[in-house]
Amino acid sequence: MTERILLDPHSPDLRAQAEELRRWGPVAPAEWPGGVRCWAVVGHPELETVLTDPRFARSPAHWRALRDGEVPPDWPMLAHLTRRWMLTADGAEHRRLRQAVSAAFTPRRVEGLAPAVERTVGVLLDALEAEARGGPVDLRAAYALPLPLRTLCALFGIPPEDRPEVLRLVGRAFSRAALGPEESARLTRDINAYLADLVRSRSAAPADDLVSDLLRGGTERLTEAELLDTLWLFLGAGFETTAGALVNTVHALLAHPEERERAVSGRVGWDAVVEEGIRYDSSVYALPFAFPTEDVELGGRTLREGDALLLCFAAANRDPRHGPGRFETLPAGGRARQLGFGHGPHFCVGAPLARLQLRTALARLFERFPALRLAGPPGPPVPSLIASTPSTLHVTW
Repeated sequence: MTERILLDPHSPDLRAQAEELRRWGPVAPAEWPGGVRCWAVVGHPELETVLTDPRFARSPAHWRALRDGEVPPDWPMLAHLTRRWMLTADGAEHRRLRQAVSAAFTPRRVEGLAPAVERTVGVLLDALEAEARGGPVDLRAAYALPLPLRTLCALFGIPPEDRPEVLRLVGRAFSRAALGPEESARLTRDINAYLADLVRSRSAAPADDLVSDLLRGGTERLTEAELLDTLWLFLGAGFETTAGALVNTVHALLAHPEERERAVSGRVGWDAVVEEGIRYDSSVYALPFAFPTEDVELGGRTLREGDALLLCFAAANRDPRHGPGRFETLPAGGRARQLGFGHGPHFCVGAPLARLQLRTALARLFERFPALRLAGPPGPPVPSLIASTPSTLHVTW
């Protein structure tokens, strides 16, 4: 065996890669591309501990290798770790950022998006039906990706005339396509410029949307940099993770006809299907990083202060100590929690919106097409160590 498992974003089977990590125990030695060493937390109780125990921080200020100059300055994930957003903040700073977002992203705002989600789902299903007259349809491209993108446009209050271009930019930048460095940088600049223009527009003329509410802010008002990075967080966390969860859950239902029949007949609710879909095949493979603020024992390992811990949500949700290896819906409370939305202080603030979209999209899809079936095997996984979802899912009926 090698000293560490080399993580491969182009692995043809991320589930097999997770199982390889698990053979080393619930906390496995791993190496991120670029020579960055870490510990992969693949056990469910161990990951829950990291997400809730205050001895584990999220700010890269605690990362010993970064302090010591051992992380390559051009390492691509540095941009993720150095943004001014909730994901990499701790303590009072995290509470301030989260409170500002929570004050704007209220249950009322999520409930207010329900009619827009229903309309979008209906329009996409009409287009799906028309496209299917020519043969099998890629459900990911035709249904799963457009839904969260259009929902985010409604959430941000993006004008209808801007939406086609925004959909093109964001869809390209966040779809895990094989982008070259120049195109990736250009797309990032273009999206940054559009978001900055949107913020300036809402500053001059507030409206009933998330951007305007974040600008109002009250006592927890965000700086301009924090606001732009928070909008990036909504785009990144709200787009492909939701699309991937929809694709993964549809695939699980079609591969487990008895569970599909339970859902379609109403013997199990769509909320339970959503939760089991996220447990069984989480669209979030892993997130970097958490850092012990002192030497800690975890999963039979002695972790040093400042070590980097990779949060392996997909692997932890499939921990044999936690649940079955098959897709199996259970009544509410029938199984320990899934960690696909995180847990503890960093629980995903957008989880209610993701759940709204997923249960609506799944229920309407199977109502419209009760004979839905796979038209072939799913495509290879998207090239990523963060997202976990097939690149295509062709269906017919």
